[in-house]
Amino acid sequence: MGLIDKFDAIIGASFGFEFDSHQAKGIMEISGLKQEFDMIEVKTQTADGKYVLNKIVGRAKSGTVTITRALTEDTQFADWVKEAAEGKLPRTNGSVIVYDTMMSPIMRYSLIDCQPASLEIGTLKAADTAVTTEKLTLHHVGMQVEKG
Repeated sequence: MGLIDKFDAIIGASFGFEFDSHQAKGIMEISGLKQEFDMIEVKTQTADGKYVLNKIVGRAKSGTVTITRALTEDTQFADWVKEAAEGKLPRTNGSVIVYDTMMSPIMRYSLIDCQPASLEIGTLKAADTAVTTEKLTLHHVGMQVEKG
């Protein structure tokens, strides 16, 4: 009897974000996780005169990730944006960690040299019962995908 590969889908509700040894709390959504590369076109000619066009992978592209969380008394995001605006904070690495149902890390998306670009507070409405959110937008120079 041969081996059967086991494949379990990842539950999207189990994830977190860390930066500079801080664990961000109350994360509701993370968008923009994307690893992309420049593509370089190489044009050559064969011995019989035909043109051949090949594409090869070039440098990694920078990216933008948006992290949405419930607005609370926690000022981590606002402090990070303020320090960056004042030039006090160098770029840092951040990680999105995806957990299994037992809260063990199964995937890690490391954002290299990231820094905050904006902080947006969700719509404030009088007498509304919806959760007020804050969105932190980060720019990074590359992303590494690691297991666990």
